[in-house]
Amino acid sequence: MTDEQQLPYTVVDGASFTPDSDEVIPFSLSVEGLEGTGKTHFSLMTSPLPIRHVNFSDRSAKGWLYAMSEERRAATKLFDFAPLTKAGWSRADGLKSLSALSQLAQAEMAEGKLQGGTFIIDSGSTWWDVIQECYVAPEAEKQQRDYGKQLGGLAYGKGNLIVKGIVNWLKAQGAFVILTHQMKQNWAGDGPIAGSYSPRMNTQVGYMVEVRLQLYLKCNDCGGTECVKPNHTRTHYGRIVKFGNNTPGGTAMIGMELPNPSMSMIYNLFTGRQLPGVPESIGGK
Repeated sequence: MTDEQQLPYTVVDGASFTPDSDEVIPFSLSVEGLEGTGKTHFSLMTSPLPIRHVNFSDRSAKGWLYAMSEERRAATKLFDFAPLTKAGWSRADGLKSLSALSQLAQAEMAEGKLQGGTFIIDSGSTWWDVIQECYVAPEAEKQQRDYGKQLGGLAYGKGNLIVKGIVNWLKAQGAFVILTHQMKQNWAGDGPIAGSYSPRMNTQVGYMVEVRLQLYLKCNDCGGTECVKPNHTRTHYGRIVKFGNNTPGGTAMIGMELPNPSMSMIYNLFTGRQLPGVPESIGGK
């Protein structure tokens, strides 16, 4: 069948479907948190193999290869996207990067190549920044020229469509999909709200992913989540803010706080099954 003849959907006929108790059931996650709370660690060190990691961040993930087992390292590929000049992301750079991302996803995931593995966009916040610069900003500029003002949310139509198309395509390839997101300070009229943050992400992502997990550090000595005192020890925690498997009791998972969270923990809660061959905690211990 040629590309022109390819149908834009797949079909699963329940009448002929036999559940496989050993089959890995992939889903998508938004992993959110402040700097240093373990978003990349969770994604790279606890997720099912093989792994394809797309870096749209300020730091290369190469250092994590040193912390991996030989098996995990051999099954991991890292792709680094960065501005082509010291001036930062230009519109031309962004368009090239988005096109390249589509090409590499097709090459690495199409036809079940990453079945049961994990595809990571880290960070989804910067990825969305690039999409906004390439597709939202030009539309806003056009509105300003044509109407003398910007028409608010209408400028986001194409950007939202691109995000939905890419995320839904990734989810359809039989792999786990993780998008990490940074947090931004929430503000009130008088200034920033202490201890209050929201994920910096495209609004459509929250609807499309099955699970949203917000990571934070909790001090073992004073109990604070923003403690910076020296010589205090801290534990990684994950708070479930969306849990969309629609099973009985599934909504009871919302608000649950997991110490040292891992993909195997989330998978067990989501499916009731064990996820083979991955570390049991965020620390990989």
